[in-house]
Amino acid sequence: MKLWHGLALSALLIATFSYASLIDSFGGEVYGTWQSLEPDSWASVWLIRTHIDANADIVIRPAGSRLEVDTPFATPNSPYTRDKHSSGFEKLLDRVEEPDSALIRMGEIVHGMESATWSFEGDEAPRIVEQAYRTLQARFDQQYVPATCYGQFFDTLYQSVKQEDGPVQMSRALDGALANISADCEWSSAGGAGDIALREKNHVETVQVADILSSIAAGRKVIFVDTRETQEFEESHIPGAINIKLRDINDKSVVALKGADLVISYCLKDFRGYEVARKLMHHGVENSAIMDPHGYVAWRSLGLPLATENELSVSALARLDSCAQDPVKCLNNLSNFT
Repeated sequence: MKLWHGLALSALLIATFSYASLIDSFGGEVYGTWQSLEPDSWASVWLIRTHIDANADIVIRPAGSRLEVDTPFATPNSPYTRDKHSSGFEKLLDRVEEPDSALIRMGEIVHGMESATWSFEGDEAPRIVEQAYRTLQARFDQQYVPATCYGQFFDTLYQSVKQEDGPVQMSRALDGALANISADCEWSSAGGAGDIALREKNHVETVQVADILSSIAAGRKVIFVDTRETQEFEESHIPGAINIKLRDINDKSVVALKGADLVISYCLKDFRGYEVARKLMHHGVENSAIMDPHGYVAWRSLGLPLATENELSVSALARLDSCAQDPVKCLNNLSNFT
């Protein structure tokens, strides 16, 4: 089994060593990122460890934390972070000497999983891998997936891609890996992460989109929290949504959310949305949840209203209210996304 040293597994699992001590202990390059559920982040961790620098140490800190590392990745302003054109994983491939075709293909799959589309243009692999990835997270209550489990997951994906498996074979390979992932990949504090403190888990509810619309139609106070970056939010968002990033959540920023009947956090596909919903709970926001189907991508694909920078907010809200009152007229087929 591979040992993934020095990883803090969530905002509540924080490695205790300093940057200087890492350099003294390992003498190698230190990579760092913020805690995340997103596949791009964990695929990048796997890539660094398996193909860039096996001796590198990787530090994962809570979102918004200062990263005193040689090479940050999957964080704003890092050269190795996802954008519209490529995943952070694909950008990190520049650090791999002559990456093989399987790594390049993995980059395409990861980008497909993270992109703002449910239509993979004939490529089934991103959908298959995303479903398996969500299954893995669900088994460990998402925030508590051991780092070694992510490592084994992407090991399996790499071997499947390397063997040029078709969709059926890839699905079987990942299902087989999920069947084998159990206590054998539980995190061990002897793996180099220092003292780790586990705090109580908070379960984040998932609410069906149809039920969200019903709540709006019934006059309940529903607040959407868009967790994406400012530019993405300004281009388009769910009408009435508030833009709060994971790193900006504090007692002051959540005041407007308290007292709501339902607070729905979302990102593109809700990997980050889940993290925000959970952190809001820690700051006393009750009824914090995510939506099903997941995120902005599903909302848009369902044909539900979106506010754009060229439309008055009141107009977008009126369209959403009208849709909530008669969802049959504005909803595309939900079965395409379940």
